Amino acid sequence: MKAEKIPVLIGMVLIVLLAFLIIWKADILGVSESRLEQDARENQGIESDWEVARDINEDICAMLFYDEDRDECAYSIYLSREGLSYGYFFRQGGNDPYMTEGVRGVVFEDKGIALMSLNEDGVSRIVVESAGSERVIQVDPGEPFTVVLPVDCGAITMYDAQDNIVTLYDKYTGA
Repeated sequence: MKAEKIPVLIGMVLIVLLAFLIIWKADILGVSESRLEQDARENQGIESDWEVARDINEDICAMLFYDEDRDECAYSIYLSREGLSYGYFFRQGGNDPYMTEGVRGVVFEDKGIALMSLNEDGVSRIVVESAGSERVIQVDPGEPFTVVLPVDCGAITMYDAQDNIVTLYDKYTGA
């Protein structure tokens, strides 16, 4: 009786292994929200003592890492996928001089926009106008920031503490 169970057990183990390989190769398992920062630091070689400014919604996670002196920075953007998938998937990252000098908007056509900056311009608020309404996002003018906005967010205007308009450098990526 035990000899009959061994082939069944081996068959079940092989089915489980095959299912695992299919899931792994189909690339439907992304990074969970709780592990995004750790994943970005490991895969991009970002120092553990660097600070992070992060924002996330159901479509995008954007992180801006920077050193204590705010001389250097690196960014990571993860996107969720449509259909059968779990978590977030790395889309792009690296260094961008616009993030150290100004505000960079990384636009994904079907996901939204990530605004990232070390905030040398002293942005204090971001105004998003859409369909006749206005949403104001307060930002600490002395701190780096990351803001994630939905794809249909409308016009974006940024102001410093003296109500001067701050330029947004857009980078369209598709998606």
